[in-house]
Amino acid sequence: MQNAFSKLLAALLILIVALTIVLHFLNHHAPVASASDLQLTNSIAKNTFHAPPVPRPQPPEFDLAGQPKIPRTKVEEWLAKHNRDAMSLLAAFHALEDTNYLNEAATNFPNNPQVEWTILARGAFPEDRRKWLDLFKASSPSNSLANYLSAEDDFKNGNSDAAVQELSAASGKSQFGDYIMESQLDGEALNQFAGESPKNSTRVALSHAAADMMMEDADLKRLAVDIEDTQKQQSNAGDNNSVANLAQTGMNLGNQLSSGDSGKYFANQLEGVLIGNVVLQQLDPNTSYDFLNGETPSQALQEREQQRKSLSQLAQSVNAIFPEMTEEEENSYFERSKIYGEVDAMQWLIQQHPPNSSQSGQQ
Repeated sequence: MQNAFSKLLAALLILIVALTIVLHFLNHHAPVASASDLQLTNSIAKNTFHAPPVPRPQPPEFDLAGQPKIPRTKVEEWLAKHNRDAMSLLAAFHALEDTNYLNEAATNFPNNPQVEWTILARGAFPEDRRKWLDLFKASSPSNSLANYLSAEDDFKNGNSDAAVQELSAASGKSQFGDYIMESQLDGEALNQFAGESPKNSTRVALSHAAADMMMEDADLKRLAVDIEDTQKQQSNAGDNNSVANLAQTGMNLGNQLSSGDSGKYFANQLEGVLIGNVVLQQLDPNTSYDFLNGETPSQALQEREQQRKSLSQLAQSVNAIFPEMTEEEENSYFERSKIYGEVDAMQWLIQQHPPNSSQSGQQ
């Protein structure tokens, strides 16, 4: 168990490094891992999963990516053009990090699922979190993410029975819909309207989407740990069926996070593997389970460890290539990421930079 947990922490470190890819695009000369990243890693190593990773604060005139914010006059023009609808207000909020726009969206469009998701992902209005969770469940009855986030809140408030019911409800839903991609595309449109180049618009919008994604993933990491704690309690009570049911639920969560539009982001691909690893730890390692396609947890964990290593190596290889990228490659990388996902785009980038054959022969 301790060895597996150590591997989980190592994988989380790679996740943090991978997320810095977004910021590295904005400045090729920026360090890959900052002091804040290392401090966060140390926090994780001490098993303090309760503080979500947040972007470093920037001066008021700069955005989360350290880039100059677009003029407020252009943002207001954008809002007027779109009649201050929900999507334009959320794009304005992300562009300027001005919570007045989020408050306006919450007031005028409380039943819009993207507004609700943004509020929940950013941890806005914490005193009314249950209200926004219930609104998100009501507006998105087929979306399992609403149940997962509700379960995490129930666990946090000591309502384990309610949390397990939410997990059970989530297991019966095939849809998992966050709004990271929608947020990114809306941000790109606003930045291009403000006069930014398509490439820079994508860079900045991706950094804002990554902020939402990191905070959502922090909630889901906490949920995985809560599931594991509940499994331990059920195991101590001799309720092995419930332990297995929760493991299956956790595996569903990880699989849904790493597929569809959500799975287009590298961080969610790796996060899905890690969540599955956590919930498999409490099962008998040598017993076959139907939800593992007849494999034992030991076999499944070995396969998932290979997935983790492959993703980690992919991140390290691509990180080394970034300084060599041409502008054309960078444009292609961003477009491929939106269409096929970051993992596919990273693999494509590596193909454009094969190892030097002469260096390979010397090794």
